[in-house]
Amino acid sequence: MKKILIVDDEENVLLLLSNVLKTHSAEVITTTRIEEAEYALKNTFFDLVITDIRLTGVVGREGLELLQYIREKSPGTRVIIMTAYGSKEIEKEAYKKGAYFYFEKPIDLRVLNGRLKEIGIYSDILK
Repeated sequence: MKKILIVDDEENVLLLLSNVLKTHSAEVITTTRIEEAEYALKNTFFDLVITDIRLTGVVGREGLELLQYIREKSPGTRVIIMTAYGSKEIEKEAYKKGAYFYFEKPIDLRVLNGRLKEIGIYSDILK
């Protein structure tokens, strides 16, 4: 069974993505806090982490910090970065730090589905 961790400070985003991504072959865990995400990553291998960049306010960049933590502690985990406050500079930084993919919110579920298929996590999340 594949494991996915979703990190976002917005409960509605967690609920939407969790409902869309849960299948009989994948377990989804959600959290709103970077500390909880790091704790989960210490104790469980996740095939994929989807994280927002801003977790604590308007100038936060905790998602990029979490990306770096994951690259150091769990290099086999793929990381998708998402943000509603993106820029070309932030996108470039995310890829430089090792993001598998970068999304601007709102996320297009068809594009997400394609990225998930590429790494063998789902056959089709839109059914």
